[in-house]
Amino acid sequence: MSAIVVDLGTRVVRRRGIDIQLPPRAFDLLVILVRNRPNAVAHTDLQAALWPNLHVSPTSLPGLVAQLRKALGDSPTDARLIRTLHRVGYAFTGDAVIADPAPPTATPACRLIWRGKPLELLAGESIIGRDHGCGVCIDADSVSRHHAKLIVSGRDTVIEDLGSKNGTWVSGERIHGAVPLTDGSSVRFGTETVRFEVLGVNRTTKTVN
Repeated sequence: MSAIVVDLGTRVVRRRGIDIQLPPRAFDLLVILVRNRPNAVAHTDLQAALWPNLHVSPTSLPGLVAQLRKALGDSPTDARLIRTLHRVGYAFTGDAVIADPAPPTATPACRLIWRGKPLELLAGESIIGRDHGCGVCIDADSVSRHHAKLIVSGRDTVIEDLGSKNGTWVSGERIHGAVPLTDGSSVRFGTETVRFEVLGVNRTTKTVN
């Protein structure tokens, strides 16, 4: 099953390459559940977050959950995405990633060179994978839909595999957990090799005679 991409910048949900427009409160509910997965979020916590300082009907939250389930193609009898914990709350049990918005004035901090093509990366978190909803799309058969996560924070960059089928490799070694990258690091996603470069670094150009 294709992962759900929750885009915080556009407030659009993408699934199997299709955009799903959710009402504002249903979108906020999805973000809360995905951020807390696989743990359940209590009824009282959800009501306080979604209807702050308001007294709402006891049916408001179940009605909103039903609305979200319908939009995502889920159902209470075959709950593949949202699980009901009676008298407790709700838990998101599906496959989803949250795409954080880039700052409006952000400039690329680094890039991946794949097949001669530069793929620029902003500061923050970027999902790398075959899915066109990813921050960095590497459209190759050996690359999983959501293959790895790259985090740029200041001058530090780390990469983490997201349970991909064919693995993520740094300098020839398969990684487990977060691994730091330095300028010039060789990274392989499945069989696709990329070069990691920090922008602003002076490089000596060698002339081949």
